[in-house]
Order: sequence, then C-alpha cells, then structure tokens
Amino acid sequence: MSTPTHTRASLLHGLGWFVLANALFFALVTAYFWSGVIEPATNLPAAVYRVLNTLAHWPLLALVLIGVPAALAVVLLPWRPVPWMGAGVFGGLAACVMAVDAVVFSQYRMHLGPYVWGLILGGAGAETFLVFSPMALWGLAAGALAIAGAQLGLFAACRKLAASRIGRFARPLWVGWAALFVVMNLWYAWADAHYQVSITQETGNFPFYKPVTAKRLFRKLGVTDFEAAGQPSAPGGGKRALFYPSQPLECPSPTRQNVLLIVVDAWRGDHLDPVHAPQMSRLVPESLRFTQHVSGGNVTRFGIFSIFYGIPGSYWFPVLGHQTPPVMMSELVRQQYDLKILGSSPLVHPEFDRTVFSGIPGLRLKTPGDRPHERDRRVTADMVEFLSDPARAAKPFFGFLWLNSVHSYDFPPDYALPFKPSWEQVNHMALGPDFDKTPYLNRYRNALHFVDSQVGLVIDALRKSGRMDDTLLIVTSDHGEEFNDTGKNYWGHNGNFSPYQLQVPLLVRGRGWQPGAEVAYFTTHNDLAPTVLTDALGCSTPSLAYSSGWPLRQTEGRRDFLAVVDYNDTGLYEADRVTLFSPFGGFPVYSHDYDRLDQPARMDRVRAVTEEMLRFSRKPAPPLPP
Repeated sequence: MSTPTHTRASLLHGLGWFVLANALFFALVTAYFWSGVIEPATNLPAAVYRVLNTLAHWPLLALVLIGVPAALAVVLLPWRPVPWMGAGVFGGLAACVMAVDAVVFSQYRMHLGPYVWGLILGGAGAETFLVFSPMALWGLAAGALAIAGAQLGLFAACRKLAASRIGRFARPLWVGWAALFVVMNLWYAWADAHYQVSITQETGNFPFYKPVTAKRLFRKLGVTDFEAAGQPSAPGGGKRALFYPSQPLECPSPTRQNVLLIVVDAWRGDHLDPVHAPQMSRLVPESLRFTQHVSGGNVTRFGIFSIFYGIPGSYWFPVLGHQTPPVMMSELVRQQYDLKILGSSPLVHPEFDRTVFSGIPGLRLKTPGDRPHERDRRVTADMVEFLSDPARAAKPFFGFLWLNSVHSYDFPPDYALPFKPSWEQVNHMALGPDFDKTPYLNRYRNALHFVDSQVGLVIDALRKSGRMDDTLLIVTSDHGEEFNDTGKNYWGHNGNFSPYQLQVPLLVRGRGWQPGAEVAYFTTHNDLAPTVLTDALGCSTPSLAYSSGWPLRQTEGRRDFLAVVDYNDTGLYEADRVTLFSPFGGFPVYSHDYDRLDQPARMDRVRAVTEEMLRFSRKPAPPLPP
C-alpha cells in the first residue's frame, strides 16, 4: 500500500528532527568518552572554532549517515514500514559506529578508518585493541539491538515533535546549520592558508572530518602571500595526540661534526654503480655502503619524513597539524649549526615548511627555474657556493640538498645522453603490461646521470673546502622507482611496497666509518635521524625516545621489518614479503614481486608496527620515583 503524500511529508519532517536528535546523541557520546582525552584549546579563537564546529559537524554526520539514506527510502519505497525500518537500521548503525569511534579514539587517539577497520575485521582486533572476546561480541550485538530499538522510539517521538507547534522551528534550524557549515569551512580554509595551527590542528578531534582548503585560490585572489605565509613559528603548545619525542634529548658530547645530507629523488636501489652514477660511485671506496636499505614510504612525503623524523609516515598529519619539527633539526638549531636547506622542488608541496623545516628562519620555499634540471643546477650552484665560502669554516654546518630531475625524468636539452634509445617525452598513457620499457628506463637513467654530475660538483667543492674529513656525508634517496619490475603493470612509485619502489641506495662517509665496506643487514630511513643525533650531535638519549629506528651501526635489537605508507595504503615490509593492512579487512600477504601468497600474516609483527604507529600518540607514563 502506498504512502499518501501528506503522510510522506510528515515523515520527512519527523526525519529532520530525528537527524538533529542523533546529532545531539553523537555529541553527548563522544563528549563522555573523550572527557580528559582532548586537551583544552590553545587559544580563544580555537575554543570558539571547536564549539562552532561541534554544532556544524555532528549534524552533517547524522545527515549523511542517517538522513539521506532514510529520506531516499521514504521517497522511493512507498511502503508503510519503510520509515521505521530506516530509522532502526540507519540510525542504529550510525549510532553504533559513532560509539565505537568514540571508544577507539579515547584509547588510541585515532578515528575509525581503513587501518583500524583492517585490524578489527582482519582478525587482529583482539591482539591489538584487547577488547574483543566471545562474550564481548555478544554484548556488542545486544547493545546494537538495544540502540536500534531506542532509535525506533526516538523516531516516534520526533514525529510527534514535528507535528507540534515546535515543529515549525525545524526549517530555520536547518537554514542556520547550513550557513554555519559554510562559515566553518571558509574559516578553516582561511586558517589553513595562513598557517593558523591552533585552528588546523582541531581536525584531528572530529571523526570523518575533511574540511575545505583553498591556499591556491587565496593566492590567486591576493589575500595571502606564498613566501611570507610559508614561514610560521613552531607552535607553543596544544600538541594533542602527539607526544614526540617521548622524553627530552640529552646531548652532552657534541662532536661539532658537519653533516651533509644529499637526497636524489626517485633513485633506485640497484642504480648505484659506475655506469649509471659514476660520480657518486667514486664515494663507494671511501664510504660504508648499506645494500639492504629501505625507505619509510614509496612517495616523497613519507620518504623525506622518515629520514628526518625516524617514525612511521602515519604521524605525518598529526605532525603537520602541530607543525612539530623533527628533534634532529631542533638539536641542530640548538647547537647553532649553520643551516643550508636547498630543495629543487618547492618545500610547500608536500608541506615540509610546516613539518621537517618548521620554524627554520630564512627558508627558501621555492627555487627559481622553469624545469627541474634548471632548479637542480641552481641548488647545486648554491650548495657549492656555500661550501666554498671560507668565512663559514668557523661553525659546523648542516646541508640538505634535494635534487628532483630523476623524479621528473628531466635533463638539459643539450645533455649528451649516455643511454639510448631514450624516450623523447614521457607519456603515461602509453604504458601497459606489454610496453617496451627500454626507452623509458633509458630516459630515467639519463636523468640520473645528469643529477649524478651535479652531486659530483658538490662533492668536489666539499673536498676543496678542506672539510671533507670533518663531515658526516649521507647520500640516499626518498624512494625508488619501478618500471613494471613486478610484471603487474606498476610504473613509477606510490603503487606498491615492492623493493623496486622502496629500496634505495645509502652511502655514509665520516670519521670512524669503515671505508669501502658493505653492510648487508636490514636498515631503514628510520635509522638516519638516530645516526646523526648520536654520531654528529653527541646525543645519548636512547633512540626509542624519538624514533622507530636505531643508529645505523647498532646491530643489537635491530628489526628486519618496518611500517611503510603511501597515500592509499599502509603496509608491513619484511625482508622476504609485504603484508598490507587492507581497508576491506584482513592482512593479505604478497611476495616482493607482488604475487599473492597463501600465508597468514605474522601477527606479532603486525602488532609491533601497530604499536609504532600509536606510541607517539599516547602520553608517556611518568618516570617511577627513585
């Protein structure tokens, strides 16, 4: 039997109040579980933003999770029980999801997402969250049924409310909410463009929250300045859900050793040899070479992040929200190192200006040049000039040189190409399983050969300065690059966690480092910050306090696995395989060539990397009294 039009309209009016009632329920449940978890806002504007966004966000979630599907059911299915079924099903599911999210956030400082659902649905919930048992599951089921029943009663009450004199206030309430929703998104977009950390860090408090950003639009309109906005000061507090480092650093014996870190973007681990990189290969006989070295991610953002922070890329967004610099950079500043930060790519995309180099004065955010090879030549020349300046010899220096032409497959038009045939122009539309990769790979190798020549100029300048033997020199890459090596039609990076996209070269030269030797044990980018802090900066604090890695020469306690991330996935990289944290549940296991293996995940290692992705989000326990 169809539902009359006026009855349908009354149902929709009641549904509007039902959505608002659930929004209030969401807010009350989260407030209960988050009590004592979320710290006070850092300032008055942030407090106002939090209150107003609470009024805007919870009705949005209720509208999306309950209102829209229930309204469609009422309109499209003219059957009397449909509204009640919609209220019970959609309202019950939404309430359960929000209650679980509140509990998870209160304990682990993370909202429900692909990673958490992968743990729960994949069978690791019991080991990781320690809340699931057969009795608990029955209890959750009973609670879900009770919530669904309560939602039916709430829907009946809201229908009566809609028919009363109070019901006429529904429209102005929703109009006011829509206006507030627009205002809050504009406020956030403005705060993000102007680096107002106290506002932007509030995003971590709200589940499924994706506010609007508009930095480029504001720059086009001339209401924010690209260069000036890019150099904020580090936040002074309010580091919620981020306790990094877990204890202060103690560096009683600084060596005053220089540090030069050279990163060649997208440099494959198997391309450090005299054929592809003759200049950098000259360093091999005088450096310690790590042959099984892996980046923390298969993209620049997480690769660079793991170099400087030494922790999983899952902390990127909390770090970005708080603009927390890595302890390595903070210690370099504290010890008054002369800093030279040179990036061929802009330091604002990804937001390294607000993470890795947060608070560094005089930071050049964008290097002049229309093409990558032009910018590479510019940063090389600038570094050569810096190293050649005798007036700087009185202070130790930290140099960071990031070269991007390999990532972009670029080189000067007149560059003599050692590898032919070379693809004249990269065309990703032409790539496929049967594509002949030779010209594409040769273009990559030609770009690497060019970048290698630039690195050679820097090394020569360092030698001529007379400071080579007083410098801890590290040469590596942020991630690898694949050319369908797996045979699965993967090209470039950010596609999988195979060694072709993760394994990178690593050379370390310095005082006390064995020249010409090779290290075959498993090392990662998480080891680089502890190495610099202990070897060059004289820090004695255990690396566990600020990193997931160890100093490179430390063998005791070392793991042969790590957490790796990209823009889509999280994985467990091991010496013999890769385990993914599936957003659809479970932990599928693959070989390094990405063949699916009929093997269970090593759950002890899943739990170990899960802990690494959580422990800097928990407040450290106070030290025991003596």
